Amino acid sequence: MKRKELEELTGAFLDLEKKRTLEATGVIASGESESTVQEAVDALAGALQRVGKRFQEGEWFLGELVYAGEIAREAMDLLTPLLRGDANEERGRIVVGTVAGDLHDLGKDIFTGYANSAGFDVVDLGVDVAPERFADAVAEHRPAALGMSCLLTICAGSVTTVLEELERRGLREELKVVVGGAALTESFAREAGADAFAPDAVTGTEIVRRWSKA
Repeated sequence: MKRKELEELTGAFLDLEKKRTLEATGVIASGESESTVQEAVDALAGALQRVGKRFQEGEWFLGELVYAGEIAREAMDLLTPLLRGDANEERGRIVVGTVAGDLHDLGKDIFTGYANSAGFDVVDLGVDVAPERFADAVAEHRPAALGMSCLLTICAGSVTTVLEELERRGLREELKVVVGGAALTESFAREAGADAFAPDAVTGTEIVRRWSKA
């Protein structure tokens, strides 16, 4: 039964059926399901990975991507307040944003909601964030970690530019940086100089959680 409920949630989301997705989410959020809220969040995160791949490979276009983001946000609005974890334990601050030239926020928004529920104080800079603004935020907030999202391949170079700006200002040495998004890969993250690559919001939060315990 549990697998069937999660498959229904994932299938509805990938079919872009908003009503059906929210109904499936609501069943799990209400506690009437064998599936847990955490499993539903994980299922959505996995589905978002597939959304990014479809867009990157030209199977989906911008309109579908934006609508998928809208559905994901509404589903997460139902789930995030119910996540237990260690939300009452303050884990530190994270600065996040989508890099310059990229206006997509669905992965970033899911990460923000999930990280908040895990007890992190998240400073969300939004989309199309210039390297200087990232650096300014790091200097102001002194976060435990910086998260950068990039969905468009043509904007991937902005990740490197941000890291160079942090180095130039002497802000990089004690800062952990995690990057994610359909345009990026683990090898790219390593070559750019980031500390970690996160294929989805859940993994990204777990990476920062491990850093906060170190």
